[in-house]
Amino acid sequence: MEKPIRIALIGCGEIGRLRAAALAQLPSFQLSLVSDNDGSRAKALADRYGLRYELDWRAAIAHDVDAVVVSTPPWLHAQMCMEAAGLGKHVLCEKPLARNPLECRQILQAMQKAGRYLGTGFNYRFYPAIKVLRQTLRSGLIGELDHIRSYAGHPGGREFTHPWVHDVNVMGGGALLDNGIHIIDLTRHFLGEVDEVKGFRTGHVWKYAGCEDNGFALLKSPTGKVATLQASWSEWRGYRFWVEVFGTRGCVRVSYPPMFAQATWHETPGSRLRRQSFLFPGFQIVERLRSYRWTVVRSFMEELTAFAQAIAGMKTEAATGYDGLRAVEIANAVYESSESGRSVFLTVQGNPDSVSPMTP
Repeated sequence: MEKPIRIALIGCGEIGRLRAAALAQLPSFQLSLVSDNDGSRAKALADRYGLRYELDWRAAIAHDVDAVVVSTPPWLHAQMCMEAAGLGKHVLCEKPLARNPLECRQILQAMQKAGRYLGTGFNYRFYPAIKVLRQTLRSGLIGELDHIRSYAGHPGGREFTHPWVHDVNVMGGGALLDNGIHIIDLTRHFLGEVDEVKGFRTGHVWKYAGCEDNGFALLKSPTGKVATLQASWSEWRGYRFWVEVFGTRGCVRVSYPPMFAQATWHETPGSRLRRQSFLFPGFQIVERLRSYRWTVVRSFMEELTAFAQAIAGMKTEAATGYDGLRAVEIANAVYESSESGRSVFLTVQGNPDSVSPMTP
């Protein structure tokens, strides 16, 4: 049996605690220690799993571990990831990868120089409905990909779990870099590479400086495929997201909550439409009993398993550091386009083979 991957977990807040819960259930990992500048928070998580803890994140990264999971506010991501790279550690970093494209590129360069793997925490890729979408599209059931519509929103207010969530100096932006960064990644995951962005951002609701309440984007791939997406902090009905992928013979729509997927297609043009729904009843029951946190932990477990496989050189569905960079570049292109009123053109950087359209 191979030795487990030894992990230092940096950040013991809500996401850090869920990461720890996922790691504790995976025999391929050994959570070696945790770190947080809040001593009581670090001690509580360490005591729960019988671990040691460090208040100094640099000391934690310097321990004899194989990889670092970064679960801190984004303003710390670049320095933590680069420090880990310098010490020869693999890294899984929470979304967004960093506050802006420059910081993302600095992280990628450091990891590439160290020859270590960098993953970005886009765990939505492992939600059951998203897996159904991926499988259905690849099967060719709905034909060739044509366009995508996607959305993610929450009502703000109490959903702002920390003041730094709407602090541009910490986050780098608003809804597009918060809940929207997941939907940007999912859209690009299915669309393929993006080379042109047109967008708008508005801030009439919460009025946090530099942080949009709503971001709207129109994306185009080099092959002419198109996607529209919106990220919102004024979704008054509560948190939700959906992705609709349209092909030449049908479409697949996924949404959460509740977890749902539906494929609609016809065998030949003009023939009667067929429909198949995926309701995930067992999943719904367990989530209702254990809350959405159970869903997050399950997705983290699958993402971490893929992270281990990627370290071993295997191809997985997990988001790479390059994927993290591109998502932040797209968000920033929306900001630039909103200011200039013009399209922003993106060039393919890093490893363009890290993403391809989800076509058969």
